Amino acid sequence: MSQDFVDLLKVLVATALVFTVSTLAMLYSILLLAQYGADLPMIGSLPLNAPPEMLPLLADNRLLPALAAAHVTATGLALVLFSHTIDMALLITSKAVTVVITALLGFVAGHMIYLQLTENVALALQPMTPVFIALGAFLVLSTVLSVQNLRRLGNLRFAVAVAMVLLGPMLLVWL
Repeated sequence: MSQDFVDLLKVLVATALVFTVSTLAMLYSILLLAQYGADLPMIGSLPLNAPPEMLPLLADNRLLPALAAAHVTATGLALVLFSHTIDMALLITSKAVTVVITALLGFVAGHMIYLQLTENVALALQPMTPVFIALGAFLVLSTVLSVQNLRRLGNLRFAVAVAMVLLGPMLLVWL
């Protein structure tokens, strides 16, 4: 394991924990404000049912597969080009999307813990399967299949580039 990968994993764990705890704090603050400050003008109108309505929106996110397909195609094109700037842009993008997905999962985890503690709702991770797949895909795109790693293949990178350019549109259909 490279130090870069270990650092990315540390960031992902920290992000998941921070967003889980902050979501719990936010939801309990809303609950306390609604219970004890309901007579106050702005607080009494807080929608306590808004976070549960957001969960299906997060679970059925078609943006992530589209981003993954575009990233695979862009990686294939970048392998043909010789631009350090494009290589870094793709690496930063894949790592940033990985962190954003982890933050989303942290929010969902905090929300599920809140529902479990306040309403005894069973934890259901099955709707989050596409998000976990997207997290794995972007983690692989930012480490094993990064442009820097694929350039080490020498001239074989051109065959990989063609395969990735063709694979990108197919991922849109499959995912």
